[in-house]
Amino acid sequence: MKKVNLLAAAVLAAAFAMPAQADYTPNAYFGGYFRSGVASEHLTNNFGKQAGRLGAESDTYGEIFLGADVAKVDDTVWSVNTMLAVSHDGYQGDWVSLGNCGALRQFYASVKGIMDWDKDASVWIGKRFYRREDIHITDKYYHDVSGNGAGIENVALGSGKLSVAWLRNDDSLDYQENFDKNVYKVTGKPSKVALHYFDVEYDFPVWDGANMEIRNTYMLPKKDSDNSWYTAETKGTNNLMIELNQGYSLGWNKTVLQYQYGPQAGMNVFGFQRWGAGDGQSGLADSAWGINLLNFGETHFTENFGMFHVIGAHFSGGRDGLATYENGALTSVKESSFKDKKAFQLVVRPYYKLTKMTRLLLEAGFYTESTTHWAKASVNDINYVTENTSNVQAKKVTLAYALTPDAGNFWSRPELRFYVSYLNGGNDQGTLGQYGNANYTVSSATDGRFGYSHKKTNQFIFGAQAEAWW
Repeated sequence: MKKVNLLAAAVLAAAFAMPAQADYTPNAYFGGYFRSGVASEHLTNNFGKQAGRLGAESDTYGEIFLGADVAKVDDTVWSVNTMLAVSHDGYQGDWVSLGNCGALRQFYASVKGIMDWDKDASVWIGKRFYRREDIHITDKYYHDVSGNGAGIENVALGSGKLSVAWLRNDDSLDYQENFDKNVYKVTGKPSKVALHYFDVEYDFPVWDGANMEIRNTYMLPKKDSDNSWYTAETKGTNNLMIELNQGYSLGWNKTVLQYQYGPQAGMNVFGFQRWGAGDGQSGLADSAWGINLLNFGETHFTENFGMFHVIGAHFSGGRDGLATYENGALTSVKESSFKDKKAFQLVVRPYYKLTKMTRLLLEAGFYTESTTHWAKASVNDINYVTENTSNVQAKKVTLAYALTPDAGNFWSRPELRFYVSYLNGGNDQGTLGQYGNANYTVSSATDGRFGYSHKKTNQFIFGAQAEAWW
């Protein structure tokens, strides 16, 4: 026991001695984000976010960011940063266990000023949100390669800044067993695949008030070593993104062009596919491609009146590797595959300042997505391969009265909102009701409702929501 006490005393003495040696600066910082509220309906599939998030969210979500500059030596600053998050979708019970819905989102260390020739550059290692590019009013991250990684950022190069990073974010991916050139899902095999991301970004000014970002991200799934039994998706996918940021007297505007090529391309509308292909078959579509074009920004028309807007278009295709052709005719196709996809999005959120701390918000949005699938059919024991096109639409209008510290500033938070929304799901959307009960099909005759189905595609909802970041 005496030896243990002596050891503890020595550790404490060393810890208290460190600041004197490292010029310790107790610069701690605290930040976060949260949204929560109550609504007359529970939107089980986050319906309407593609048509704007205002009045279409019924969850509770929050992030708490804690960080500190733990040491300062000469011109270097050493920092440790963490982030905890909680997410709860619904109103089931007052007590929410963080063990079920909490997460460690960030935990990394960095040092700035370590390079004598560039004191603004920094080196980092750990689990991190990395270069997450988002559109706020649709809650869409059109580029996000967060995960465990390491990198160097903001290195001066010419007139701009260069950042390079390697991250890894493993994901579920069905393995496939090869047998007589047919593909079957394997059970009892590993369900994860290692996904590596190599990200290079260069930001530079182009003219007064404008900045351009050129980014290339290469996603590389790692092949499993036991290749004798099964293979996973092993081809890489490349994502090239060009972003133009323009500031002007009335506000700011961004235009984003993304081009993706490889097996994962086109699987994420209005964004870069950062997850593995869920069906494990996209390796057959090496020539797949996807294009996203986005324009969004905020405009102040007058001191009291402004608007945020989003316009998006998506095109993808080149997945013919999933099908088999003979003499130019389509003869067979893998299960659960799609051929091509098109999508369009338009969302506007005008706001009007009523008083110093109150404003009116109106958000109107429209989203449509058309997907062409290959399908198998059988008639009189004769097998056919056909194509069919499905369309999903979402339309939403929300009117809200809001309280906020600076009603003339779109980004002013906290914001306490009281809203009413009308949502319409169009052809195939549905699932608008409480816990999804408005969209179901009964396939058993035991309850006397054989074959009954119902789909609720439109809904009025009202509620209150608070949102804040600090």
